[in-house]
Amino acid sequence: MTRPDSDTETAPTGASGGTQSLERALALLRAVASHGADGARLADLMSDTALSKATAHRLLTALARERFIDQDPRSRRYHLGPELDSLGRIAAARHRPGGDAAAPGPATVQPTAFLRPDYQGDAIPLADLLCDRHARADGARAALLHESVAGQTTELSFARLARDSARFAAVLRGLGVGRGDRVAVLLPKGAELLIAALAIWRLGGVYMPLFTTYSAAAVAYRLADSEARAIVTTGFLRRKIPRDNSRPVVMVEGDEAFGPGADAVPFWSALHESAPLPDIARYADRDAFALMYTSEAEPKPLGVSLPVMALAGIEQYMRIGLDLRDDDIYWNMADPGWAYGAYYGLVGPLLLGRTTIFCDGPYDVRQGYRMLTKFGVTNLTCAPSQIRAWHSADPEGGPHKLALRILSVVGEPLPPELIGWANRVVSVPLLDQYGQRETGIFMMNRYDPGHADRTADSSLGRPLPGFRVVILDPQGREAPVGGAGEIAIDVESSPLFWFDAYANDPGRTAARFRHGRRYYLTGDWAFLDGDGNIHFRGRASDAIVMQQAD
Repeated sequence: MTRPDSDTETAPTGASGGTQSLERALALLRAVASHGADGARLADLMSDTALSKATAHRLLTALARERFIDQDPRSRRYHLGPELDSLGRIAAARHRPGGDAAAPGPATVQPTAFLRPDYQGDAIPLADLLCDRHARADGARAALLHESVAGQTTELSFARLARDSARFAAVLRGLGVGRGDRVAVLLPKGAELLIAALAIWRLGGVYMPLFTTYSAAAVAYRLADSEARAIVTTGFLRRKIPRDNSRPVVMVEGDEAFGPGADAVPFWSALHESAPLPDIARYADRDAFALMYTSEAEPKPLGVSLPVMALAGIEQYMRIGLDLRDDDIYWNMADPGWAYGAYYGLVGPLLLGRTTIFCDGPYDVRQGYRMLTKFGVTNLTCAPSQIRAWHSADPEGGPHKLALRILSVVGEPLPPELIGWANRVVSVPLLDQYGQRETGIFMMNRYDPGHADRTADSSLGRPLPGFRVVILDPQGREAPVGGAGEIAIDVESSPLFWFDAYANDPGRTAARFRHGRRYYLTGDWAFLDGDGNIHFRGRASDAIVMQQAD
């Protein structure tokens, strides 16, 4: 969560506050540049820009994350970063006499700002991207705020997450977990879930979340199909694991009433007895780091592997689709056992160094209102069922002093009357987003501060930059404006598209590409209007959406 600085407590919020932060960041970049090859001390930059120490440090940290600033580890002086070099060459190619013809080398504009070298190649330190770099920059920053059903809040800092996950990685390595191994995580929302995920990624493994309401049969199927190497769970949830399980089990202490688990490794005791693992595994950009399964209702649940290259699309959606700003308090209410919660409630905040908010127990409207007011949530995303629960529980009530400025909904199109009700109650626009487990979110209704009211057309919105979305007729031809057909992604023109195949069903993979590998087919029908908006018209098949339950 963000902390107010002494010179920003009275700063305006919303678009003007964001503009002020941008202006200050640009002032810092110019100040760093003015000191040339010698670099600039923090004191120099404070003097040059008239910013407080806290504000200057916060902005420099953000600029360093984006590679616009480098800090020499020995001299502690700040220098311009490598990202400015590539942007500068692109700008020079445009503005020098002779234009592009005079440009040295093949500098080209990327179709999305987030196709960075960090997410490409064959030596990507995933645990560093998702945790350790944030711990180095601001270790005290909260990686997690966990709210119990009783209203008690506990905090896990990035520094503590780095230390504990390094210790737990040693525990998992001792159980035989290594590169490429899948580890099943059957845990409620809490600190142990984050620690387990980071530990798996330190080893180069594949994090496989299991939704806590799965039946024992659903758990057994996924364990067998994935060939999971180990399981992390609790005593209560261990009842869902097959009795003939031969995999090592790590069990979180605390609910021994459901069985001591004499054959299980105790999570916290083993963690604290282990020395932190010093090394971090490297991934290639197409290596899987998570494995998501489709709904329990599927006749044959499909395994969807999330590759490291998908981080670019996750960042694109967090920053553009959700309009997530530096001063936002962000809460993704989706369970991390489902794709939307895993992609944008777990991985996304870790990637950006933001605070994840977890709330225990099944969804409760009063608890939801308490969370919104207690933490001052400004950017909220949730499932349609949660909006319906608000409406059913208290059609016109709720607190009237929420800090919300934007509310996004993913899962299914909402009827206009429910959108209108939500707009009246929370006094912010309610924006539909669209995507699937196989793609992440790739269509959005983006928040426009100049037109804060929700558009009346109830469309799915427009493609997220980095995707080209088309409507295909039954013969696989792109339909004209107004023509109905199946929503598809033009793979060749979509640099953020990452899905390749299901982990366990070549036939269903072929159905997704039945017109050839050029187009990925969603299974949903829609039409494209003259303004580029896509309007949902129904299911063409058993499309697998981002979230099918809460």
